[in-house]
Amino acid sequence: MKTKMKFLLYAIMAFAIVFTSCDGEDGSNGIDGAIGLQGPAGTAGQDGNANVVSVLLENQTIKKGQNIFEIPELTQEIADSGLVYVYGRGANPDDLAWVPLPNFDNGVLQGYIEKIDVGKVFLQATNADTGVSLRFVLVEGTIKSSIDFSNFEAVKAYYNL
Repeated sequence: MKTKMKFLLYAIMAFAIVFTSCDGEDGSNGIDGAIGLQGPAGTAGQDGNANVVSVLLENQTIKKGQNIFEIPELTQEIADSGLVYVYGRGANPDDLAWVPLPNFDNGVLQGYIEKIDVGKVFLQATNADTGVSLRFVLVEGTIKSSIDFSNFEAVKAYYNL
């Protein structure tokens, strides 16, 4: 019994030492090394907005119903996996803002993209209009962005259009 008690006492002491031992404080960090030499300057890249094309059609006549617009820049790749955004602006000098399609006026649908095909965009309009400017923004499917595409000015600024 005496040996069992000694064994138990030593086991408790070993347990206490192992689980209550202190961990030393970390020392202070050493000084940073010297800054290396500056590498050679790279060649200047070309400014641009790869994978995005903006096409402006001015003074367009919109008829009620289907309207087809030829957009040669609209490739098979964009039609298959990209995005096509259409913005419109009226002929009235007060119409300075680009409005995204689909467009609603007083809750009534005015125009929307019906179909996209290689080289063509099909728009549906509920009213006829003349002197309209349309801007088509074509984005290849590789772009990842959190941009607000409902605001043309934001799109213009982001893609440097």
